[in-house]
Amino acid sequence: MHKCMKGKNNKLYFTVLKIMKKIILFIIFSSTILFQTALRAETAMIGVVNGMVCMECQKKVSEDLASATGEENIIVSWPEGVAIINFSKETTFTEDDFKKVIKDAGFTYGKVASVDEKIVNPETGLLTLKNF
Repeated sequence: MHKCMKGKNNKLYFTVLKIMKKIILFIIFSSTILFQTALRAETAMIGVVNGMVCMECQKKVSEDLASATGEENIIVSWPEGVAIINFSKETTFTEDDFKKVIKDAGFTYGKVASVDEKIVNPETGLLTLKNF
């Protein structure tokens, strides 16, 4: 063993080595979590709601969808006649469930679709829905 590896320098070497191992493990762990989060696809459900004529109608549909799904990111627009649910986690809520909520709220429904993207406004939702 070379004389620089003896005594205090040897302890310093192993201390630095332990710190580097911890840093590498932290980077691997953090990358794994970030990668898993990036892989989780955002999903949304978009549906045409017929018969909404005012803000009260919009509020009713929004509250009923929130109650049925447990989601908070719900966009309802009476002028566009559309309701959008952006799911924050995996869900078992189906298009048939959506239709039932709309019908039970006193409205009729049109086309309903699930998509693998977040919808941020009613206009975008309608454009997306036209692709189905």
